[in-house]
Amino acid sequence: MRKVFISILVATLAGLVVFCPHTRAHTNITPLEAKSMVDSNDQLIILDVREVYEYCDTRGHIPSALNYPWSSGVLQLGYEELPTNIPIIVVCRLGHRSNNASNFLDSQGFLYIFDMLGGMTAWEWETALCVDSDGDGLNDDLDNCPNTYNSSQKDSDWDGIGNACDQDCPNLDMQNPVDFADFSILAQNWQNEPLRPGVDLNGDQFVDIYDLALFANYWLCDCYDENQEEPAR
Repeated sequence: MRKVFISILVATLAGLVVFCPHTRAHTNITPLEAKSMVDSNDQLIILDVREVYEYCDTRGHIPSALNYPWSSGVLQLGYEELPTNIPIIVVCRLGHRSNNASNFLDSQGFLYIFDMLGGMTAWEWETALCVDSDGDGLNDDLDNCPNTYNSSQKDSDWDGIGNACDQDCPNLDMQNPVDFADFSILAQNWQNEPLRPGVDLNGDQFVDIYDLALFANYWLCDCYDENQEEPAR
């Protein structure tokens, strides 16, 4: 009888392992620990779950923090926009909403959630205000080209500078997209002197295979936002 009971128990536990969702628990961190993480990992995400009026108040927000309010349900509707396998620091005003938001993200399978205790009232370092210099709907601290309208945030070479203001962008004929016309201009200047301004894409005083490799990153990409006026020819 005992052997039968043990067999049933083992089978039940095995079923729990297979069918029950894997539970995860987020990690509580101090503001000082959060500051250290921010300074040492440029891949992590800071998730501010306060309401917009708090995120944009005179206290400001941690630079580059994304605003997904918890109380008004924005996070619950938009959490799938966030990566599940990158560290996320969750922040609110005092720490209550960030705990609720962290528990929610745990339940959705996020792997590395860190709840900053004390919230923004305990944050003693740099903050950013809600400023949108170019009127493209993005705060300057989140905009990869804050002084040029570029709502699409296109960054073809992944250098952190949006195409709209990236000096590397090889829109040589000043028309979108980067295509064969631009390639022709590059080819015409292949290893020629004097160099045409702007064709030496990597700035080494030669137009060669290295410029071609950089050019390839932008092939059939728009160098300017679709809602932005293109430079006059």
